[in-house]
Amino acid sequence: MLKFNFYHNRKDNFYSNKVERETTGLIGYIRGDFGSGGNSFHHSWFENKGKLNNEVFKDDLNKVMEFLRERMLTDRMYMRSVVYGNPNAKIDSKESTSYGVFVETEGYEYDIRAICDDGNYDFYIYCYDKRFQEPQFLNSRRFRDEHGKLNEPVEEIAKKTLPEARNYYVNGDKYENNEKIYTFRVTEENMYFEGKDGEKLFVAPELMGTFLPDVATEGNSFVKVPLSQTQSSLTLGELIKAVKLSSVHLVHDEVDIELATIEDLSDAMLTDEGREAWADVLNAKVDEVFNGYYGIQIQCSGVNHERLTEFSYALAGYGPAEDYHNWFIDIEDEGPNMSM
Repeated sequence: MLKFNFYHNRKDNFYSNKVERETTGLIGYIRGDFGSGGNSFHHSWFENKGKLNNEVFKDDLNKVMEFLRERMLTDRMYMRSVVYGNPNAKIDSKESTSYGVFVETEGYEYDIRAICDDGNYDFYIYCYDKRFQEPQFLNSRRFRDEHGKLNEPVEEIAKKTLPEARNYYVNGDKYENNEKIYTFRVTEENMYFEGKDGEKLFVAPELMGTFLPDVATEGNSFVKVPLSQTQSSLTLGELIKAVKLSSVHLVHDEVDIELATIEDLSDAMLTDEGREAWADVLNAKVDEVFNGYYGIQIQCSGVNHERLTEFSYALAGYGPAEDYHNWFIDIEDEGPNMSM
């Protein structure tokens, strides 16, 4: 079954894109034109993922092309009249006057860029295998008609997507919205996305599913950040917000420092004064968590080694009691525990 869509959520899908994560399911693309008179039909195929170019895809593509030749790509004048009648499909671009529409089948998405400037190719068709493409990198959205409008009440969509959202949104995990990274938080009172700057975007629990990448309105989705990307930029402060650490040692990436056993460490045990006093240490990058000679060790970089030592010793109680009580709160059995 074919679904013709006169809108788009990702204009990048209508152009050549070399970002590997965004093009995992890109099989290849077609470049075509209608000749000098506007009534011919010339096209070329450019391969991207040969392994996905199988017989199932070829049969699907042939059906889609037959459909397009009747509905849109008959000739230059007719193609332009089709897209001119759907202004929501216009692509914001300084390069050319282009419109992005797509055809969706059960297993594939075909993103068609119709170019309405003379002296250029007339269209490009980028072919994606939906099984290998993450939902946020496809143009298709669930619960929408061919013009991108919701075809069910938001309340009904929320009910249908709630079980999926409960699995997708995990307390302490990172999510991206409009190029900004948030941490998902669940407390007894609230559920919210928290930015690094402290901004909090509260979520009604029953509406969680409306934020899913292939459900949300453009700009409102919160997309899970891959673990590999999270780990590459993880700070010590972010780590202890996600988990409570027990019996660990902090080590420096360049200098051997004096180790002190930290029996308990979590964000909840830091006072506001403590967060301010040790801001440089909390912003240290976590390079590695490993099982060393003295047990579990957390290797940090981007911080003065003396400050890391002082922080470790302060947490272990080797210092003035007054400082300890100004910086830390003794907390028992609070939050998720990661015994290490």
